[in-house]
Order: sequence, then structure tokens, then C-alpha cells
Amino acid sequence: MSDLIPAAPGWYVQSRTLGALDPVIAWTTAPDLDGGTVLLPYVPAGRGFPPEVLDLKAFPRDEWQVVYLPTYDPGEEAP
Repeated sequence: MSDLIPAAPGWYVQSRTLGALDPVIAWTTAPDLDGGTVLLPYVPAGRGFPPEVLDLKAFPRDEWQVVYLPTYDPGEEAP
């Protein structure tokens, strides 16, 4: 397993398909589809479950995108 890189506050993954906005808690490196390297986000998987990494196939399937929202308050409605 590769080393985890802690995520700075303000980074989220958002899916309009699933209606989700989840904080990124860490990043991990992984090979991309072209032979390079990408950072994949770890996100909370729910109460009582360990964090999970979103793999490359999840991004197009569930229309995930990484967004930076430095002033977003989790107590308010997602943008």
C-alpha cells in the first residue's frame, strides 16, 4: 500500500448523480489509465466503517469530481 498524504481542509469530492459532497481526508498515489500517476481521494465511508478510496472507475460511473471549497461550512446546504 502506498503512503497516505493528508488532505488540507476544503477539498471535497462531489457527485451530482449521487447527490453527495464528501470531504477528502487523505490522498494516495495510483497508476492512471495512461501509465502515469494520479492522486486518488480517501473519503469517509460512513459511521463505523473505515475510509475508502475512490478508484478511477468510480469517477466517470458516478460523475465524481474533486472540488476545492475553502469557505464551505458542512452545516450548510452543499453548493
